Amino acid sequence: MRVGRLGSTTLVLNDYFLLLMGLYFLLGVLPQALLLFTAVACHEGCHALVASRLGWQVKSVELFPFGGVSRLYRPAGWRLREEAIIALSGPAASSLLAAAVTLAVNYARPAPVWLLFFRQVNLILALFNLWPGLPLDGGRIYRALRARSHGLARATLEGSYGGQLLAVFLGIGSIAGFYLHLVDLQGLILALFIFYTARQEGEMAPYMFWQDFWRQRGIKKVNPSRAGRVFWLVADPDLPLSRVIRSFAPDSFNLVAIVGRQGRLEGIVTETEILEELLSGGSATTLTSLLKK
Repeated sequence: MRVGRLGSTTLVLNDYFLLLMGLYFLLGVLPQALLLFTAVACHEGCHALVASRLGWQVKSVELFPFGGVSRLYRPAGWRLREEAIIALSGPAASSLLAAAVTLAVNYARPAPVWLLFFRQVNLILALFNLWPGLPLDGGRIYRALRARSHGLARATLEGSYGGQLLAVFLGIGSIAGFYLHLVDLQGLILALFIFYTARQEGEMAPYMFWQDFWRQRGIKKVNPSRAGRVFWLVADPDLPLSRVIRSFAPDSFNLVAIVGRQGRLEGIVTETEILEELLSGGSATTLTSLLKK
């Protein structure tokens, strides 16, 4: 459900938002849910603000009573540290809100219960989101750091596994807590949401190599000093190009030396030649076939 626009950003309330709010009302926790929603909105709003300032396009911000998702489009030549900065801004905002509430509590004695709850919510948001698993902020920070040495595809897949692992722990803990009459099933809803979103992130891993490649090409256009980094690979002549690119170094210009069975150098191909062939539909083309063209 769209509720408005802020510049080029669409503000969206999840389709189940009103249903969940009604459920919270029946459970007698609607005020707490509204405070949680406010904390989440501030958290996601900070993500969107920082992303916009870094030149990223913020397509939409979708809010749930228990979380939110900012849909961002990376600009050409984006840097890994930008994703880390954007991800870190959310927990930083929640931490600052918690610190501000703590100062308010010190001046307002006795402190209102709702103010103490709001501080607690922001602290939990800040700490919970630092878990190194997608789609949480910690997962995006982990991916940005890990991708420097292992590429976006592998880092995305690892982050997806981290998010699914957290969802399993959270789901088991919620069911056990409900059975022991310690908590309700809100944690299980959150666990299902995290697991589903983490799976979606993992499905994007095969496409991340291309994002990584064009990101590096964009950086090299902006910063020519990086163009001197060359990464050499040695490959069998019969190896398909789709297999070769999996070993490309993301922060270098890749050259492939084709060595035959008798140890003879049959030729050298560049990453540009390989990628042009792949983009023309030659994913099954071998290195030998490419040399003959």
